[in-house]
Formats: sequence, C-alpha cells, structure tokens
Amino acid sequence: MPKGEDGTPDEGKKPLYESAFDEVVRKELRRLVLEEGRRADGRGPKDLRPIWIEVDVLPRAHGSAVFTRGETQVLGTVTLGTGRDEQIIDDLGIDETDPFLVHYNFPPFSTGEVKRLRGVSRREVGHGNLAKRALKAVLPPEEAFPYTIRVVGDVLESNGSSSMATVCAGCLALMDAGVPIRAPVAGVAMGLVWEEDRAVILTDILGLEDALGDMDFKVAGTRKGVTALQMDNKVGGLPREVLKEALLQAREARLKILDLMESVLPAPRPELKPFAPRILTLKVPVEKIGLVIGPGGKNVRAWRSSGWRWT
Repeated sequence: MPKGEDGTPDEGKKPLYESAFDEVVRKELRRLVLEEGRRADGRGPKDLRPIWIEVDVLPRAHGSAVFTRGETQVLGTVTLGTGRDEQIIDDLGIDETDPFLVHYNFPPFSTGEVKRLRGVSRREVGHGNLAKRALKAVLPPEEAFPYTIRVVGDVLESNGSSSMATVCAGCLALMDAGVPIRAPVAGVAMGLVWEEDRAVILTDILGLEDALGDMDFKVAGTRKGVTALQMDNKVGGLPREVLKEALLQAREARLKILDLMESVLPAPRPELKPFAPRILTLKVPVEKIGLVIGPGGKNVRAWRSSGWRWT
C-alpha cells in the first residue's frame, strides 16, 4: 500500500499503483513471448500443460470422467433418460423437444472466490452451448440410441480453457456411459500475442494469457475435422495466415489430447452401466398390431399397470 508523507497508507493512490503494476505485468508477459519464446509458466508457444484423466469416478452415475489440464479441472457426468425426459422448447414460433442437453457450471470456488450462488450466468449459457455444438456432431442417430442424454460439466478449478476441458470431460463421460459416439472429441484454446509485424500463436492458454493477450480462439473437433469454433480477439481482424497457423497449431494439440484420452478409454463401453435405464425396441408386423393392443386396449392398460413405461 502506498504511503503519504506522514507514513500512513494513501488510499487515493492505490488505484494508480495497481494500474501501473498491471501494465508492467502485461508488457513483460508479451515481451517474454515475442523476444524469448517463453510464457508465464515456462512453456513454449506450442506446449500443452500436463494432462491427467480418470474415468468412471462416480459409481452411481451413468457415465463420469475427470479431465485435468494444468490448473483447470472439470468433472463430466452423463445421465441417460427416456423420451419423456427431453427438454421442451416452447419459444415464439418454436414448439419442439431436444434429446441432448449440456450444462456447464462455473462455481465461484473454481477460481478461489467466495460469492453468492445465483442463477445461470450468460457466460455459463454460452460455454454450455459451445460444448454442446462440439459434442452433438458425433452423437449416434436417435434410431440407433433412443435415449435422452444430459451432459454436465462441473468446473472444479479453472485457469483458462475450462469450456474446452468440458468438451474433453463430456466426451469421456459419454464414452464411459456406453454412448456409441462416432469419434472422440477434444478441444483446446489458442491465444495470440501480436505487436506490429510480429505474431506468436499460443497453445492452451492460461487465464493470464487470455486477459493480457490478443485472442481467445477455442477449437474443438475429432481427428478428421472441427466440430465447433469460437473466437474473441482484441485486434479487430486477423490475417488469413495467422488464422491458418492457429488452426494448424490447434489441430496438432488436439491430436495429442486425443491420444491421451484414447490411452485411458479407447472406445465407448460396449454396455450401459448397471444403474442406467434400458430401452427395448420391438417391431410388430402390421397384421399383429391388434393382438398386441388387445380388445379395447386391454393389453396396453395391463402393461402400464405392471410398471412398463411407454416412450
């Protein structure tokens, strides 16, 4: 705390000192990247943070996984339901249902803060939609897997790229639940430091690099292609060469992450977990439908009373 001439703290100058300190940190972080090729945590521009993965961490859940990348950790859980559990979308001119739900939760303790828990923030809604787009592209068709699927990403700690960690944790949880996805999906956040004619792309950015850098470019996809993109940048526009380099560098990182994910769980489990619901599908010949229903719906009423649930 700055002090006045009498030795007492000078509260009036505190914002000036804080602003000056932040500016020194910003300039030094950018200088390290541009001149020495080093980042705040000692990594090179293309280096990933250490990754730790564990699946089947919640025995009662239908599917679960923990994905940790540096100081960012997400617990992904999957719940399977029937057609009655689909989300009802009742909007202006829209009346439909959605069998795939993704919820991203960012509690205050994930960044070491103490705050009152309120409703879902705009940030949480946006990150959840991004993770949903990334995962939806690899879901099986409804005819092959007629379940309602809910994925929840609970951020346990965060230091950048928590939405992409949610994609990784959610994908692993889907595979742990036995959902026959077409291919594993991973995500990584790319950054940028740009000064005049010098530009350096950063892989797997920290929260500090997001705040003091020039770009936050989230890229999620499989080995074959991209399933979701989102970009925030502070430079107004990017040359095609910079964007191309960022996508190529993101692909390189994505393949490394997918290698680690598949080393833990190579493919979706062949069977659902013991506590997951089972949906049985029967095809009845047209000429036999009357026998199944029974006179006046007698058989249907009997099955309902016995506990069968029709979807």
